[in-house]
Amino acid sequence: MAAIKEQDVGSKQCKSLAFFKSLILFTNIADKEISLFIDAAQVKSYKKGKILYLEGEQADFFYIICNGWLKLFHITEEGEEVSLAMLTKNNITGENAIFEQGRFTSSALVAEDAQIVSIPLSLLKEQIRMNNHLAFNMLTTMVQYQRRHELQLEQYLLYSAPQRIGCFLLGLCPVLEQIDGVVLNLPYDKALIASTLGMKGATFSRALNILREETGIDIRGTRVIIDSMDRLLKFVNGCYSHTHLQKIY
Repeated sequence: MAAIKEQDVGSKQCKSLAFFKSLILFTNIADKEISLFIDAAQVKSYKKGKILYLEGEQADFFYIICNGWLKLFHITEEGEEVSLAMLTKNNITGENAIFEQGRFTSSALVAEDAQIVSIPLSLLKEQIRMNNHLAFNMLTTMVQYQRRHELQLEQYLLYSAPQRIGCFLLGLCPVLEQIDGVVLNLPYDKALIASTLGMKGATFSRALNILREETGIDIRGTRVIIDSMDRLLKFVNGCYSHTHLQKIY
């Protein structure tokens, strides 16, 4: 009974005006116009491993992540899976199907248990036609998504595997200026982190060992202890200077 009540509270928060107004897509949009999306929204809970949608499918909805993690991926012609992005709270996905003949451009897998809001794509398309602010916000979200991929590619080219792991950990830190004693919990399993960082499992393990030796970090299961933030910052050699590190992966 308590779990059901907690889920109900979470669903209400996911459909609250405050939650929608915190999203870039609805910045400077009138409350009455946001309410159109809230009224049409449905909140569902998804277990880890659930496929939300597949590349090439007809897109009837776009999605807002209320909590949890979603992995976007692409399957190559050779059958190899390529991780495109990891999305969490306040991220929107599936909206760009509007510009792709109404079809999803990637597949989405629930990487950790999640609550996700679904809204008819037809409503978004209709409102974009009538609302310049909404159209501009839509463009902004797409540009930010593209920028994130550019930063990710830049890290692949400029930084070693251990440095990329270090950058990923820094992206989880709430405050980079904290000197030491930082304790983090990995948001999803190591195999998925490796894939997100463009590494095979063996490469990730070797790189993680190098990172431990060079920076003194301690990783036990999903728990990460950073004794010296200064050592980690120096090792990654400046990648932390990019804004919004946590949004790269």
